[in-house]
Amino acid sequence: MDVGTGSPQPAKDPSWFLYTLSAMLGSKTFGVCDGWGLLSLAAAFLASFVLSWWFTSGGIAWRNGRNSRGLVPIPGPRGLPMIGSLHALSVGLAHRTLRAMVDGLGAKQLMAFSLGSTPAVVASEPQTAREILTSPHFADRPIKLSARQLMFERAMGFAPSGSYWKLLRRIAASHLFAPRRIAAHEPGRQADAAIMLRAIAAEQRADGIVSLRRHLQLAALNNIMGSVFGRRYEVSASSEDREVTELREMVREGFDLLGAFNWSDFLPWLGFICDPHGIRARCAALVPRVRAFVSGVICEHKMKRSSSSSLGDAADFVDVLLTLEGEEKLQEDDMIAVLW
Repeated sequence: MDVGTGSPQPAKDPSWFLYTLSAMLGSKTFGVCDGWGLLSLAAAFLASFVLSWWFTSGGIAWRNGRNSRGLVPIPGPRGLPMIGSLHALSVGLAHRTLRAMVDGLGAKQLMAFSLGSTPAVVASEPQTAREILTSPHFADRPIKLSARQLMFERAMGFAPSGSYWKLLRRIAASHLFAPRRIAAHEPGRQADAAIMLRAIAAEQRADGIVSLRRHLQLAALNNIMGSVFGRRYEVSASSEDREVTELREMVREGFDLLGAFNWSDFLPWLGFICDPHGIRARCAALVPRVRAFVSGVICEHKMKRSSSSSLGDAADFVDVLLTLEGEEKLQEDDMIAVLW
């Protein structure tokens, strides 16, 4: 109460500083002209940022009370102010580094840590991991820049949880992985396995040692091409077929881009400044090649369907997608993303 007048004193709005900031910056008495005013503001914001990072368990990605909603905050390393724990995972084997961090903090159930601006958790108990994997709250996952650029956000592996993802799951379960269709493609899988075994035996006789990874990759690629596109190729490393070479290069480049480390995935603001690993440029070069290849396959199937309307169990996945009607029918861009 105001003792002199007896009238109540109005309460002060705690947000007055934000509303008067522009007037203060334009005031001559604030000292902006000599730089001290802006320097003071910058120091204040920097101090609040550092304090927010220092007192947040799990690092900067868990700020704004995200780690204080439960009864007990999830323990975790603070990491560095901007990049979190990215520096710790860039050396050695990531799973061993995470295990050492968990043991050091005594995080028996969960450990929170930051990958740039992305919050992450590590579950150390089977029951906790089971709850995470079955909870709808964890149905989505952050989409990498390369996956978004390569149209994988419209494919089942990266599509966000929702009606579109459920549609893709229903189509795959009803058609691609139907027992009758899997049985119908059994001869093709047996042929791919026989070709792979002959190639392994030939390499063993010639060199004495065998690199299995390359043979397994080529056999898997040919099997996928047969069941999805209805094509099988001579995909050996010595093949000189231009289409086979193009296909191998596209698949290899796609896997490299999806697995490549990109700072922009964890520091989104960095993507507006530069392309540190050239991921965006490589994706921009690969996408037109993928579109041309898959669109050509779709056009060939459309021409074949015009002369034959029957669809048996041995039909490939492209034929299945072209026969879908109603709410299950996909646009061509979605078909390219799903098939690729």
